[in-house]
Amino acid sequence: MIQGTVTLAAGTVIEVTDASIVRGSVSISMSTCRDSSFTFGTFNYAVLKIGIIDDEALLHDFAGAEITLQKVDGEGASATTTNLGTYYVDGTKTKRRKTAVMLTAYDKTSAFDTEISDTVKGSTHTPYTAISAACNAIGVTLVPVNPQDFPNSSASFKPSSRSIQTYRDLVMWAVQLMCANAVINRIGRLEIRSARFVSGSPADYISDGTDRMDIEFADTRVFIKYLSAYSAGALKTYSSNISPSEAQTRAGMLTLPYNPLLEGKTEEECDTIYTAILEHLNQTSPGTIFTQRRIVARMFDNPGIKLGDKVRFGGGKMDVGYSNVIAVPTSIVWKYRGVTTVTCAAPAAVSEEVSYNANT
Repeated sequence: MIQGTVTLAAGTVIEVTDASIVRGSVSISMSTCRDSSFTFGTFNYAVLKIGIIDDEALLHDFAGAEITLQKVDGEGASATTTNLGTYYVDGTKTKRRKTAVMLTAYDKTSAFDTEISDTVKGSTHTPYTAISAACNAIGVTLVPVNPQDFPNSSASFKPSSRSIQTYRDLVMWAVQLMCANAVINRIGRLEIRSARFVSGSPADYISDGTDRMDIEFADTRVFIKYLSAYSAGALKTYSSNISPSEAQTRAGMLTLPYNPLLEGKTEEECDTIYTAILEHLNQTSPGTIFTQRRIVARMFDNPGIKLGDKVRFGGGKMDVGYSNVIAVPTSIVWKYRGVTTVTCAAPAAVSEEVSYNANT
């Protein structure tokens, strides 16, 4: 069952239970990709949609309301509770029909859509200190990580570009340099989540087939051999000399958008940064290089799986040859008492016969 509250900006608290929810109206969607292709360097909203029955709906203004939800499974001592997070209502998207109110709300990412201060814009940062400065300015706790676990930990810059207007801009471009994504977790803290899983590490979640109704997956795994990015304003392609021997593994191509944090950097400085990202993706110790297989899994009501998890898929429709498929979720759509769709996007595979302007 669902338990929670909607707290209006005026202070009124509305209790939320299964009895007050419009049937089939609750969903949470989140993504670290701008489209269906694998990428990194994003700071995207988690979106909650919910319909509630409110006898005083016409008297209530839901703009800016805070929604906090939990999902409770089981009863008594054996009950388990999953925190679904806190979200803030976009009043422009509220829809009403008599006592039924349909709400669209976003997680605390929205707080970062605040104009960046002159002090932060004029200061020199590394990717990690820039994210920390943004969190301090907004009042959001940053979950600490070791910057050395990410590429470009010592790269420095001033976020003085006109393209960087908000703290969300700053965080988004900073995590791109770290080969990561920014995500607000269920307790409202910002997490820097690596875009790749660590080979040889335990799985964060194991899907054995009993937890899902269907799964689609590609036969081919793709690794990022080519990285196309803007170096000193010009698009340039970097190449890895890694050539995996595993069957059904293809070379892939990833193109990154122009990063305004590198404005004013020399070609040599940009080359160092992008080479570090490519080497991080193709790190061979410990374990093997990072590969991603496109997967779409339709799971039973499962709000616990997270973006950036290392998920091991097996069982069900997957035969013995595919009993050890590992991938990173890049998009999750959870529907209460419905289907949870988990998508693992893969980089675009390329033909090795195609000639690239490979500079490294």
